[in-house]
Amino acid sequence: MTILGYLQSQKWLILMFVVLMSFFTLVTLIDPIMQIHISSLLYIEGVAVIIFALYCGFDYYRKKSFFNKLKRISEIDEYIPFSDSMIDSENMYVQLMKIQQEKHIKKLERMELERKEWQEYMTSWFHEVKTPIAVSRMIYETGGSLESLAEEMDKVEHFIEQALYFSRISDFHKDYFIQEIDLERIVKEAVKMHTKTFIAKRISINLDMQKFEVLTDKKGILFILNQLLSNSLKYTECKGSISIHIDCQKRTLRIRDSGIGIAQEDLPRVFEKGFTGKNGRQHVSSTGMGLYLAKKTAEKLGHTLTLSSEKDKFTEAIISFPNTEDRLYIMEQ
Repeated sequence: MTILGYLQSQKWLILMFVVLMSFFTLVTLIDPIMQIHISSLLYIEGVAVIIFALYCGFDYYRKKSFFNKLKRISEIDEYIPFSDSMIDSENMYVQLMKIQQEKHIKKLERMELERKEWQEYMTSWFHEVKTPIAVSRMIYETGGSLESLAEEMDKVEHFIEQALYFSRISDFHKDYFIQEIDLERIVKEAVKMHTKTFIAKRISINLDMQKFEVLTDKKGILFILNQLLSNSLKYTECKGSISIHIDCQKRTLRIRDSGIGIAQEDLPRVFEKGFTGKNGRQHVSSTGMGLYLAKKTAEKLGHTLTLSSEKDKFTEAIISFPNTEDRLYIMEQ
């Protein structure tokens, strides 16, 4: 704050002082009762001007110090203590600055957390994706079958799709297109994409479906189904089974497999970001992002995704679709 800037901010106070002094001088000179010599009048006015100037100087120094502290607050991420003798307007400034500072610090913390999560995920992702790439190179160099090469390329494509969804999950609302979708057709499309794995592991599939129209985004619901089917195929032993059932009355889609199941202590955390559990650590390397992304995508679409399981018996995932006649979809931003 400069002296000129301070004087400009106090122009109405200075104007009021000038008007009052002019009024006092005028009344003193024209009133015949008041016998004040002109030199005494000038002395009184001079003292008043000096007092007013001292007040302005003190106020300028105090406000300059105050705004310098505010400026320091805006440049660092730590609180600077203020004295308790602040006037109401200054206290209001400080409270507003503290509110903005807290928001800024929380935003920085959230961005730092997201950056660390992204870095950890990508580190894990690189280790995951390099395996099918290495296998693909070996198949190419040894002249292996095209079917095996295509299977490894499908794995790479799956990992890339997962990474893309992870990178844009917070801005998902910018890329969806809500429309009436035939769920039965989408399920068959998702199953077809995993045909090679079904055949390779000789896993039987039981489809109990009927035509069922739901309001959703095609790419989003297909991504969820692919994640669930991928998990079921990954953790189901050879010659196992997977059943898919559509219940139009309950408005649900159920995917149930005869796989190794999930430990009860892991079940409450399966949708947490980066959580792999005992299965991910003991059986197959995993990034722990598939179910997390499936859950988040379902929430963005207004659906509900739940999971139940019993160790060494089954795992069942249920997607519930709200009744479009009774409820509006509210997409998270």
